Amino acid sequence: MNAEYRWDEDVREAPQERIPRIALMGEFSAGKSTLANLLLGQEVSPVQVTATQMPPVWYALGRPAARVIDGEGRESPISLDDLAAYTPTGTTAVRVFMEAEVLEFCDLIDMPGTSDPNMAQELWQDMLSEVDGVVWCTTATQAWRQSEAAIWEQMPPDLQARSLLLVTRMDKILTERDRARVVGRVEREAGALFRGVFPISLAEALAAREDEEVLRASGTEAFVDALIDLLREAGPQAVEAMPAEAEYDDEEWLDRDWQAAVPDDAGPVQQDEAERENIFD
Repeated sequence: MNAEYRWDEDVREAPQERIPRIALMGEFSAGKSTLANLLLGQEVSPVQVTATQMPPVWYALGRPAARVIDGEGRESPISLDDLAAYTPTGTTAVRVFMEAEVLEFCDLIDMPGTSDPNMAQELWQDMLSEVDGVVWCTTATQAWRQSEAAIWEQMPPDLQARSLLLVTRMDKILTERDRARVVGRVEREAGALFRGVFPISLAEALAAREDEEVLRASGTEAFVDALIDLLREAGPQAVEAMPAEAEYDDEEWLDRDWQAAVPDDAGPVQQDEAERENIFD
């Protein structure tokens, strides 16, 4: 499997309306920023800042630059090195322009953790009015918490139907039986509220590089295929000539030093019996 899209030149030059916008959502430390780094093919989204430190980060195609959007909608240029200096207070979003192949076909918006007490509900509600789909990240060791369900059930049904649920940190669930139990419970409780449920190990995906079997086993292939289908069906805003099949280029996308992007997904952990029962049932 190859994880960076290589599209034909005629597809790149196809006429298009506004491309789809995909929000990456979930509670704090669910893997949203690690997922953003994986999709962008480079380490750009901060993965070790606290939930209260970052407003929505909106990635779009363009020459490297960044702009901050204040609460009045005014945009001002900022340094790319200063992203972590901005908080949700008084900031609607930070727009980051960069060269990344996935951004030729969608914008990515890395949202703050929904459990962030400093993020007003209006902030993510206003931002969601701008998006065409959501990838919601829920961590396997505490999958689909009641607080997540309470927020997602408020979303419009048409947005739910254009969204994917990603069960992250599957590498921290140590047996196939336990993994099946976690995914089964999430599908029972949340499957009807999403277009699909996809277990994934972001740590394995980042470390796999050119290993197609590992990428497939990590859940990356199934997720990327579903994301491509979502973009293809995103409506009149989507690229008019999405390719029928995506090709991937592991060497270009994953052949980097990803260790700094992995900490919140690194390594299996032992669960005691009480914790195991809590996540399975």
